[in-house]
Amino acid sequence: MNQAMSMKSKVVLLFARPCFHSHRERIAGVYSAAIERGWQIQHIADEPTVERLRETARLWNPIGCLIDPSVTTARLDGRSFRPIPTILMGRGETRRLWKRIDCSFQNSSEPVDLALAELTGLGLESFAFIGDAARPRWSVERGALFKEGLPAGAAFSRYSGPDQNTLEGRGAMERWLRTLPRPCGCFLAADHLAAAFYAAAAAAGLKVGSDLPTVGIDNDERCCLSVTPALTSVQMDFFQSGVDSIRLLERRLANPGMPPQVTNYGALGIVRRDSTSPVFRDHRVTKGAAFINARACGRLTVDEVAAEMGCCRRLAETLFRRHVGGTILDSIRKARMEKAFALLRNTHVALDAIPFQCGYAASPAYLKTYFKRVTGLTMREWRRRHVSSENRG
Repeated sequence: MNQAMSMKSKVVLLFARPCFHSHRERIAGVYSAAIERGWQIQHIADEPTVERLRETARLWNPIGCLIDPSVTTARLDGRSFRPIPTILMGRGETRRLWKRIDCSFQNSSEPVDLALAELTGLGLESFAFIGDAARPRWSVERGALFKEGLPAGAAFSRYSGPDQNTLEGRGAMERWLRTLPRPCGCFLAADHLAAAFYAAAAAAGLKVGSDLPTVGIDNDERCCLSVTPALTSVQMDFFQSGVDSIRLLERRLANPGMPPQVTNYGALGIVRRDSTSPVFRDHRVTKGAAFINARACGRLTVDEVAAEMGCCRRLAETLFRRHVGGTILDSIRKARMEKAFALLRNTHVALDAIPFQCGYAASPAYLKTYFKRVTGLTMREWRRRHVSSENRG
């Protein structure tokens, strides 16, 4: 640390509002990394106008400032933050500042690619995008990337009507949904759009899942689990964004004259729920597959799946082999492996904790053995190979 920093109080100002899951996770990452360095975070929910920045800086004499651009309606520019070393963090709404100030922003394509893989993997031919009514840059970009990534010849539609949280918008979305072919894979720009989308679908006489397989982004459980069927969603590494923001500030303090730096945080994986459960010709298999998606990482047994399907174990196994191409246990193991991959991408999760979160609390060694058999790597080796050195720190 330089001498100027040592003379200050080691307070870091954080302008962020914990209104969304992404914000709360990012804030948690900031606090975690700051505590490791002995820094104090002064969290401020007010809008970071130039006047507010100057007033707060006089009060706290901070070593730096972190700002989530989504908390402000003010037009910020590189001059707004001088002379306080400042980091912007978020989805990337303020790209015009990338060449002027340090930023920790989201990898734009990674979550969209995961959503595309989930929906195209269902064998669909028609797709739709539902963006944020305010049409922020990140939402528009997600829609464009989603359209670009669709298979050649796939049908595509985009909702472009009024805000669906208004009566006018709800009616417009309902009418738009009726025009979509069925089934149609729907991609929500963010999980907080789910409630209005589900309500419009119900009003249109459509079922999310069978008629409209749907994927969101953020894995905000409050949004994903409050709708029926539960929403499949891409889990972003928001915590890492907060950690990266503190690292960027540390670099800036050590090297004040270096060019502006930008880091990108990515996705941890997809959390599959009933909104993208495969629909099979036999409704019992559809029901069993959805049950596995929801319960695989708990103490789930083959007998419990058969009971949910409403048939004996022998018939249940026969139906799974016929329609899914494997046993019920194969499907349970597959779901657990997908959870393991997502946890391995999150370097904040200890390796020894992963088996307990994947349904192997009674036999944690089994997951390690099975993982090595399937991938040819230990979990530690897989993490080293697939997680970037930047994310590992």
